[in-house]
Amino acid sequence: MSGDTSTALREPVPAPPRPRPTGRPRPAAVRITLGVLAAAAYLAVVIAGWSVYVRVADVPVYLLPPPGEVWDAARDLIGNGQLWPNLGFTARNIALGFVGGTLIGTLLGWLLWSSRWARELLAPYIVLLQAAPKIAVAPLLVLWFGLSQTSQLVLILLLAFFPMMTAMLLGLRDVPADVATLGRLLHLSRWQYLRTIQLPAAVPALLAGAKVAVIDSMTGAFLAEYLSAQKGLGYLMVLGNTSNDTPLLIAAVVITVLVGLAGFGLVSLAERRLLRWNR
Repeated sequence: MSGDTSTALREPVPAPPRPRPTGRPRPAAVRITLGVLAAAAYLAVVIAGWSVYVRVADVPVYLLPPPGEVWDAARDLIGNGQLWPNLGFTARNIALGFVGGTLIGTLLGWLLWSSRWARELLAPYIVLLQAAPKIAVAPLLVLWFGLSQTSQLVLILLLAFFPMMTAMLLGLRDVPADVATLGRLLHLSRWQYLRTIQLPAAVPALLAGAKVAVIDSMTGAFLAEYLSAQKGLGYLMVLGNTSNDTPLLIAAVVITVLVGLAGFGLVSLAERRLLRWNR
């Protein structure tokens, strides 16, 4: 028995099986290239289906022009210099409204979270304001502020601040209880506690809210321009509609969609960069 034991002790113990490699993460350049190719494939499918439908169903041009005519209208906008001033005007309004809505929503969310009196006083009015349809509020803003950029920015702010406020409230609730207790034990000031503990914990929720806010900012900008502006992509839509120029109208809509996708993509890129530690 002792000999068997000594022999077993001398025999090497087999190593545990190594886990199979799951594959290296793809480099950023490869991921970007694959994303561009996938987007191009989706776009090609949409354009092909659009072109086939127009031909097979014999749709009149004034209802739905073929993709070639829409492309010609977009090229004319670029050629005559009409696109860039309108695109820049809309992009500036979206950026100002998004940044302003982000700041207001974040601060308001923190105020509602930290003060019971603020919640009781402001929450009913905020919910009431958000429940009001913005298509009905927009004419009132034009009446109060006139046909100016102020009415357009106010409408964008009304749409952009609420997702950020909600995201801030949700993010502050994600602060772990032990971390909050540690902050109290260290006697951190309210500003130090917000900067070192609350904001880092709320970043994922804030970025998720920013994805919604940037789309809402775009919606507010185009709605405001559609109603009151003499410039912008919304104005180009009105111009195409009133002049029965359907290719121009659809070209403006397509450019609008591209602007929205660009804004959403920028926020998603910032999310990947800032949350790299969480992957």
